Amino acid sequence: MKSLTLLSEIIVPRCFPYDERSKRTFHTINPESADFYFLRFSDSSLSNVELVKCSELETLLPDMSVIASFPNSDHTQELNEIVRGLKFLMDTQSICIAFAGGDIFMVSLDGSVEVMGSVDSHIKCMEWSPDEEVVVFVTGNDTILEMTKDFDVITEFPINVEELGEAVSISVGWGKKETQFHGSEGKLAAQRIIDVSNFTLSEDDDTKTRVSWCGDGSMFCCSAIDSNRELRVIRVYNREGVLQSTSEPVDGLGHILSWRYVHTLVLLPAPGSIITGLHTLITLPAGNLIASSQKFSDKQEIIFFEKNGLRHGEFTLRETLKHKIIEILWNCDSTVLAVWLERGSLETEKSSCVQLWNANNYHWYLKQEILMKTDDFITSFSWDPETALRLYLTTQRKCHRLDFAWDNLYSNLIDKKNAAAVAVVDGSSVCLTPFRTMNVPPPMFAFSLRLDSPVSHVSFSPNNGGNDFAVLQANQDIAFFDWRGAMEKPAKPPTLMGSINMKFLDSKNEESIRQIAWIDKGTLLFLQFNSVNGSDDVCQIDVNLEKGCDQKIDDSRRLSNVFMVKRLHWDHTHKMMHLVSGDGMVLEVELKSESSGGSHLAITDSQLVRFPEPCTWVGSTKIGAEERVEKIVLGLSESNKLYACNKLISSDCTSFFIHNDFLIFTTMSHMLKFLTLRVSLSDLKVPVNTHDETVREVERGSKIVCAIYYDASVILQMPRGNLETISPRALLLESVRESLDRLDYKSAYITCRKHLEKVDYLNLFLSSLRNEDVTSTMYLQTNKIRILGDDSNSTWDTSFKINTVCDAVREVLGTLDTKTYLQSIIMTYIRRTPPDLESALGLLAKIKDQDPNLAEDAIKFTIFLVDADRLFDVALGMYDFNLVLMVAQQSQKDPREYLTFLANLESYPTNYQRFKIDDHLHRYEKALHNLSLSGDEHFEECLKYTIDHALYKSAISIFTNNREKYKRAILIYGDYLSTESNFKEAGLAYSLAGDKQKALESYKNSGSWREAFSIAHELNYSSDALLELANNLAESLSDKRQYHEAAQIILDYAKQPEEAIELLNKGRYWNEAMRISYMYNRSDLIQTNVKPSVIEGYTQSLQDVNSMLDQLNQQISRLREIRINKNKKPLDSELFHDEAIENVDVFSDTSSMASGFTRYTQSNTQLSVHSNRSGKSAKSRRRAERKKARGKKGSIYEEEYLIDSLRRLIERFNATQAEISNLLNCLVNLGIVKNAQQIQSLFYKLEELIKKSIDEIFDIPLTINVSAIEDDAEIDHVKPPTLKVIEKPKIIETNWKLQII
Repeated sequence: MKSLTLLSEIIVPRCFPYDERSKRTFHTINPESADFYFLRFSDSSLSNVELVKCSELETLLPDMSVIASFPNSDHTQELNEIVRGLKFLMDTQSICIAFAGGDIFMVSLDGSVEVMGSVDSHIKCMEWSPDEEVVVFVTGNDTILEMTKDFDVITEFPINVEELGEAVSISVGWGKKETQFHGSEGKLAAQRIIDVSNFTLSEDDDTKTRVSWCGDGSMFCCSAIDSNRELRVIRVYNREGVLQSTSEPVDGLGHILSWRYVHTLVLLPAPGSIITGLHTLITLPAGNLIASSQKFSDKQEIIFFEKNGLRHGEFTLRETLKHKIIEILWNCDSTVLAVWLERGSLETEKSSCVQLWNANNYHWYLKQEILMKTDDFITSFSWDPETALRLYLTTQRKCHRLDFAWDNLYSNLIDKKNAAAVAVVDGSSVCLTPFRTMNVPPPMFAFSLRLDSPVSHVSFSPNNGGNDFAVLQANQDIAFFDWRGAMEKPAKPPTLMGSINMKFLDSKNEESIRQIAWIDKGTLLFLQFNSVNGSDDVCQIDVNLEKGCDQKIDDSRRLSNVFMVKRLHWDHTHKMMHLVSGDGMVLEVELKSESSGGSHLAITDSQLVRFPEPCTWVGSTKIGAEERVEKIVLGLSESNKLYACNKLISSDCTSFFIHNDFLIFTTMSHMLKFLTLRVSLSDLKVPVNTHDETVREVERGSKIVCAIYYDASVILQMPRGNLETISPRALLLESVRESLDRLDYKSAYITCRKHLEKVDYLNLFLSSLRNEDVTSTMYLQTNKIRILGDDSNSTWDTSFKINTVCDAVREVLGTLDTKTYLQSIIMTYIRRTPPDLESALGLLAKIKDQDPNLAEDAIKFTIFLVDADRLFDVALGMYDFNLVLMVAQQSQKDPREYLTFLANLESYPTNYQRFKIDDHLHRYEKALHNLSLSGDEHFEECLKYTIDHALYKSAISIFTNNREKYKRAILIYGDYLSTESNFKEAGLAYSLAGDKQKALESYKNSGSWREAFSIAHELNYSSDALLELANNLAESLSDKRQYHEAAQIILDYAKQPEEAIELLNKGRYWNEAMRISYMYNRSDLIQTNVKPSVIEGYTQSLQDVNSMLDQLNQQISRLREIRINKNKKPLDSELFHDEAIENVDVFSDTSSMASGFTRYTQSNTQLSVHSNRSGKSAKSRRRAERKKARGKKGSIYEEEYLIDSLRRLIERFNATQAEISNLLNCLVNLGIVKNAQQIQSLFYKLEELIKKSIDEIFDIPLTINVSAIEDDAEIDHVKPPTLKVIEKPKIIETNWKLQII
């Protein structure tokens, strides 16, 4: 679908002042500097031949200088009779010239000339190999002379020989021509004998010998007239000059010859990178087809040979006038075949042209015709050796350099009425396909328009939705077409509105128009080279299509002396025009209105845009939100870099298209990517490692033809030429978003269903629901596009999304036809969280009675969605045996598995049957309830079932209204609580069940002495029994250190104050002990029991406080010492900063050199190396924990141990404050004031020291004591030890001190 657009045409006039009658000349190119070298006669006497250098072609004044001159002693008037070859050699930076007389000269760039030798028999042809290592000469004796680049002879051999060559095909019987299929010609074609005796030379043959090399330099071919046969023959030789094959006989074989380059892809890494994937694609040439021609009486064909000499296809030139082919030549990437033609005869006016042909999908397209004026014939042409679409040609007066590019010709007007038509140039025809309504694969098309002259360019206008177009022809006529029927069904062909002839536009500038832009109905812009000032002109003309065809334009408004313009780009949507130069500069041009009512071109004051490198393909658009819209110009370079203004978007782009919502482009990694245009230029970038809807894989080598505006279709073309229309998810979802924004849910649904999205059907939609916001997960691009979106949506609770949607859908479907939407209704039950299978089966049970067949189908659908065994259990739990059988029959369950089981169930009474079902389904509470309804005869079974499944609470609830059963149930519950050691609640249960003795035992075990004595009184215990109970309970409480309550029991029930005071002294309840002594008139007990206990408590507390004080002082001192040592620079500081680690590969495993790998160990044994590579074992971890707990002095864990120990000490201090306060009160009460002062002073000292040191202890971060690592010989140095974070404790502020002392 691509056409060739002429980007630039540089013309150097007056190059051949004395060669106006010459028919042929020679030129060559320096691909590095783009300098152009040609030969010409030096003066009108034709006495000398000059080698001229033409440089700086892209400047306003190209430089021409003569670098060498050679005598023309015979005064021959045709250069091609004097010179046989001209070649620029890259390696030596010199130019080789071969003269017909046999002399070979080498001219250096500084003008020095060196004679390399001479061929005595004269020279007919010279051709260098592509690598410039070998040169082939055809001598006057019809021999081939092969030489090295230093002109040392390799071999010489005659051309005309009888041998056919080493690689000639040999028939071995099978695969003979007689056995092959011959199509419509039938079997007679196999028996036809070709008579070569009637074969003749072509009447256009110039009798010259030609040589052409294969692209890789491994072979070359020679086309010469065989003197023995009087026919032209093509022979193929290898690099050593050995004949490989001879072409099959062809009647009228032409003299032209060119070996095609066919390229092989090779992967190379990017400079300095490691080969991990595709980095750089280069192509290596390999010979494929040899092109020549064949003359017939009524036509002329370009024919092709394989390297084995056999024919391989052809195509016919579309010439109606008498003509002859002068030369043909493949470009360097073999995509274009240039054919040099001369038209006319002695009776008619003659002209010359170069046609550019391209093959795709087995069809040959004529993409361009460079037509010269009748008085200025082409004298030579060649392709650039490195730039594939750069063509050089000379005429009798001028030198031309033409740059082409492959373009898709389509309308860029973003409009829903745009038919997305793409125009393809094929000679005098414009082939059109409106992709919005159809996809016609090339070489076919929807419509074809035939014009009078070959087409050069096509420009669409904004009229009729962007479907009208203008066609520029090689004869400088421009035809305008109306295509308002492009969107009709069926589409109608375009109609001619009118045409204009541009030849009479400006007599001062005779150069051709190369690009046009039809910007509105009455205005046309065009691009033309101005040979007068050496730059390009952008011209504007007014068009009145009402005048019809063949209008002559004689007036235009020009924007002259701009620069060398590569692109004339008009954006119909945003009314922007840009001029793009060859060096990447972009200027914006606008049409300014004039007072007279017209308009003129002017460069705007907008900021100049310059791409970082020249860009061949350009586009423009506006991006951003409604408030902040900015213009951007997009450019794609030959090196596959895509730029937005001067910002690099992608470095591997192969094609791009500006859609109404996205920038779409393909990459060399065969991906189709989408960038939203609703962002600023700074945010316009390709996300890294994204795998959402903005990225899609495509076939290798695919390129974008176009994308349909306001639609979800993208048309791609494969390298072989076929088309594919795809609907990428990015465009689909954007279309759905827009429909949803308009609340047009029907359109959104139809779009998704049409393109087989996940909402293809209602059931698939329901099955795809998730309890999440898919705009933040699956369709993340939605949030990126919605710049002005409402953030409040992010607070939605999506945990019940599935249930909400399913309920809403079911409610709507329920109002319609339940039978029609039965499967969808069932799906709404199944998709709930958790699935409501009972409701689904309940619905099926109702349908079963009305329509058994429909119910059967619905059951199959349900089994497809839900596990059959699970569905069987749900149906069984509904106690509907018919439904159970229906499910079982539609599943793959074996009848022997369930028929006997169901039969047994049916034999039971209803309630007991349901008990069995629920028990089978592990619904134990329901089973217990149904069992309780089965009759009194099953009560004992009911109790056993309660015990087996611990259903005590359910049983109590069930039997609440039956007093006797309730007591039995709560009694077994009490037994259960006793086994669980919950004696207090067991006692309550026994009390409710009326078993007081068990209740008493439970209260005794729980320590509930008040409840126990209450029950004992209720059971009428005797005083002795009560005394025994009191002693037992007091002993039990005393064992539990509940001294106060034990003393209370002894006082209340045993009346023994001395034993009670003893218990109170144990618990340090000294104040209570003194109160009881006075209450029972036993003040002697104060001196004998209480005071000694207080003094004993004082002594113990004094020891504890001293111990805490000593520990605090010692550990704080050691902690300070550790931190001081830790902050000192270790002697082995290089251990941690060893630069030698970078060269660790040079050390052996047993090396003792210190490095960063020995940070935690100084061992240099093989064992330590291997231990460093392994992970910690469980045993070593336990050993490390034990070391932490010991806090061994000098270990790496010592600091952590000390801080943790001090934390525990502070917590102990907090707990001791209440004890000290109680002790001080008792000491003062007993008159032991001195001791009270002593303990208070000591404890206060401890408190102050803690308050003073707590910040120092805990505010310094805990780190590893590196200096201690070497000392800890037992540490497992697998990895640096991890240290826990110890929180700073709080000091509890209580009023424990006595002010009185």
